[in-house]
Amino acid sequence: MKRIILVLLCFGLLDAGILLQGADKAPIVVIARPTVVAFFPRVSDAELAKDPDTNEALSDFQLYASQVRSKLQMRGIDFREIYDQGFSIRMGSQITRFRPGKVNVGYYLIAPGKKPLVKYGVMTDEDLLQLAEQYFGSSRK
Repeated sequence: MKRIILVLLCFGLLDAGILLQGADKAPIVVIARPTVVAFFPRVSDAELAKDPDTNEALSDFQLYASQVRSKLQMRGIDFREIYDQGFSIRMGSQITRFRPGKVNVGYYLIAPGKKPLVKYGVMTDEDLLQLAEQYFGSSRK
């Protein structure tokens, strides 16, 4: 399995920032610089059809994520989207598992040498950008 991942990484077929972990397949986000992890639970089309509020929240989440991604990247901040019940953060040799609480939508901000900051709920691109600048500091690049 390690050889397959290495080959995929070498040929650019796998994002080095997000890998799959062992048996539970929880995503692992590798932290090398300031990073915002946007998280939303995995939902089926049937669940979205039954619950218009979840459908609208997902739509807003994806819209704001697409709008903030390049703004964060211009400031030297990585942006990852996770659609799962949780994920792991790897910084150096340390791996930390994160599982959201009752509210399972939000943003996990982390940088080497800093404690993570978690904000729950869907945020607009401008609100998320402001939060990132407060947490990471202004204009990183």
